[in-house]
Amino acid sequence: MEILCLHGDSQDKKILQSELVPLLSRLQSSNQNILFEFVNGPLQYSNSTVDNSPSPEPRSYKFYNAEDVEDIRKAGEWLATKIDRDGPYDGVLAVSQGAAVVSSFLLYRQWYEHELPPAFKFAIFISGSIPLKVLKDLGVPVSNEAENVVAEAKLQRDRALGPLPAHTSKARRAVYNSDDCFGLNLNRIPLELKIRIPTVHVWGENDPLFPASVQLTGLCDPYIRKIQIHKGSHEIPRDGEGLSELVSLIDWCIQRGTWPGQTQL
Repeated sequence: MEILCLHGDSQDKKILQSELVPLLSRLQSSNQNILFEFVNGPLQYSNSTVDNSPSPEPRSYKFYNAEDVEDIRKAGEWLATKIDRDGPYDGVLAVSQGAAVVSSFLLYRQWYEHELPPAFKFAIFISGSIPLKVLKDLGVPVSNEAENVVAEAKLQRDRALGPLPAHTSKARRAVYNSDDCFGLNLNRIPLELKIRIPTVHVWGENDPLFPASVQLTGLCDPYIRKIQIHKGSHEIPRDGEGLSELVSLIDWCIQRGTWPGQTQL
């Protein structure tokens, strides 16, 4: 079994691999057949501000520069090429910007290439999101409220602040209310534009961007998804309790995604 791992914005595969060492070692101890492939995003840039520096800063990578439809679709084309060339992969584990690419890719594929099988049997989204511009490009009705929530969340992040109290107070209702998932009416979105493979969604209760993770969660089949809310922020849980819970959820996701009956749904 092989799982593709995609990092966040301005990181690289080595950083993600080091952050996931405790998690991966636990997963592989119970299933030695699991392999993880880490990949750098297609866009490379240097953090160095000095040209021709004798000691340049380590290179960082991203999957797109701007969160617009054209750039995100190009990232999706890169991912499709990666799967065709080096796959197939059983599952995907994606963090932050990597998760935005994967969720967008899955929805575009389901809508425009519905005759193809799912690209992955399961997905783990850590601090994930679905770009609202992608939903609008696919014809999904996106309210001003949904856009305002994401804009407010990004402003909190840019100010290095925690989540807005208004978002926190609405969190539980947003997860389970199909009429109002932070502004998205999930009942008005067709099944073809919802992710229908088993998923795990992980976010921190102190992450100002968590409403975007809730929106992505709402677009996944509620009967084959699991949620973990940890004590941290925009990060991978690494404490003992949080790590044990995440291992259990990923084990469930792998088993559910590879269940023979799942491919017939």
